[in-house]
Amino acid sequence: RIADMATRIEAARGLTYHAAELFAAGRECAKEVSMAKLFASETAIQIGYDAVQLHGGYGYMRETPVERFARDYRVWTIAAGSSEVMRDIIARHLID
Repeated sequence: RIADMATRIEAARGLTYHAAELFAAGRECAKEVSMAKLFASETAIQIGYDAVQLHGGYGYMRETPVERFARDYRVWTIAAGSSEVMRDIIARHLID
């Protein structure tokens, strides 16, 4: 499970760096930015769930950092554009 978590993080990082490079170069990047945000926020949800599972009952104790992360990560799919909005932007760019 930890290997899968690390792989997802690295993939999200790669998408984010690619989108940032396009933006820094002044190129059109709405699709790539949306892909990076969608994948990174969905990855955060999966990794948060997996982290709580790995910690067992301790994953729900207020004293642990994983509990706070488990409470906070869900908002990342909503803040600054929901996952569904990101999917719509990506689809629109793929169809055009």
